[in-house]
Amino acid sequence: MCIDEIVLANYVDPLPSSIEGIRLAPISEQADFAEQAGTETLYFCPDSWALRHRFINQETGEVVRARCDRWSCLYCGPRKTDQWRQLIAAAEPELHVVLSRAGNTVEEAARALTTWVQFLRRGSKGRGKGRIGARPAFPIEYFAVLERHEKFEESGFHWHILIKGTDYLPKEMLDAAWSSATHGKNEFAWVDRVKNARAIGYVTKYLTKQIARGEKGTKERQREVTEAQLRQVSEHTFEVACDDEGKPIEHTRIQVDQVTSSARRIRYSRRFFPASVEELRFRLFSQLDDPDQLERDTMPAQPAPADTEEPGSPIEGEQLSETVFDEFAEAEQIQDEPPVRARWLLYEAEPFSKDVNEYRQRRRRALLEAMMVVRSGQWRISGRVISVWSFQRLQKQKQHFELAG
Repeated sequence: MCIDEIVLANYVDPLPSSIEGIRLAPISEQADFAEQAGTETLYFCPDSWALRHRFINQETGEVVRARCDRWSCLYCGPRKTDQWRQLIAAAEPELHVVLSRAGNTVEEAARALTTWVQFLRRGSKGRGKGRIGARPAFPIEYFAVLERHEKFEESGFHWHILIKGTDYLPKEMLDAAWSSATHGKNEFAWVDRVKNARAIGYVTKYLTKQIARGEKGTKERQREVTEAQLRQVSEHTFEVACDDEGKPIEHTRIQVDQVTSSARRIRYSRRFFPASVEELRFRLFSQLDDPDQLERDTMPAQPAPADTEEPGSPIEGEQLSETVFDEFAEAEQIQDEPPVRARWLLYEAEPFSKDVNEYRQRRRRALLEAMMVVRSGQWRISGRVISVWSFQRLQKQKQHFELAG
C-alpha cells in the first residue's frame, strides 16, 4: 500500500468530485502538482528533524508538527517574517528613516546605528555662555533592519528604521547625527512620516522581506600567539633556538582572525513594542481575542535573536487578527492576571533515519495532511506569507544561479 493510500484511508473529501461539470482534482493529484511546481514548502516544513517531531498539548491532547524555525527555510522563514511584520505594526511607528552607507560589515553598521541613536537621544547643552551648538534630545524608540545595497562594493549596507516617541525629527539634525556616526563618510539621511495603518503595513512588509537574508558577516579579532624561535641549521633544517641556560627562546606576535560577527541585522530598543516581545507573540499567535477563529492554538517558543537558528517551535496560526493588541490594551486595564498559557511538549514521533526514501515518504505524508486541512477550510495560508515565500524563493534561485554560473 502506497503512502497516499495510507494517509487518505479514512479521509472523506468535503468537496464534490466536480462542480458544474468541471472536475476537481483529488488531493493526490494536487500534491503531485505542488511537488512539480515546487510549492509544497507552503504547506509544511521540509526539515528532516521537523518531519519526525511533534508538539502535543498536555491539556487537550492536540498534536501539531514541529518546525525548524530557520530564516532560510521556505516554510518557516516567511512565517517568522510575517510575525515580525505584525509585531512592528502593533507598535504603531510614526517615522521611517533610511541611513545609507552604514558600512561594509554588520559590525561596522551596528556601531554606526548605536552612535546615531545616542546622538539623537542625548542632545547637547551647547558650548559656552551662548550655548553654541545646543540641540534638543528626542526620546525615540526604534526598530531597524539592515539591508545590503545592490551596489554593495560601492555603498555597503544601509539601515531602514521605524521610529516612535516623536512625530518630527529635523532633517538637518538627522544629517548631522549620521555624519558623526559614520565619521563623515555620509552626511545625508532620508526621513518620511508613516501616515496611516495602511502605510505601516506597506513599510513593514517591505522591511521584513529583507529579514530572511543571511547577513551575519565577519569581524576581525586579535589574539596573542606565543611561538618558539627557530634557528636555521642548514638549507632545509631548522631547530628551536635556546638561550645560554638551554631554555627555548619564545616570542609573542599578534594574530588577526576573521570570526563570525555577533552583531544583529534586526535591532530594536527596549520600549519600542507596547509589551515584551514574548508577551506580544503569545497574545497575537494564540488568538485569545477570538477563540472561535483559532486555527492552530499553540504556545509560541521563546523568541530567539534574529540571526539564531534553533530547531523546534510549534506552528503558529496563519489567519492572524490585526486588532488583537487594541483589544488586549483595554482588557489589561481591567484584568490583572495574565492569560493562562497552554503547555506544549515536544516529542519524537518517528525515529531518525538516513534512508532517502523514508525522508521522501515523510515529506509526502506531511504534504497530504496539510492539504487535507486546507481543503476542509480549517487552515488558510495568508497572502502575506505567500508574498514573502515568493520573494524568498526567488532570492534562493538567484543565489543558486550565481553559484552555478
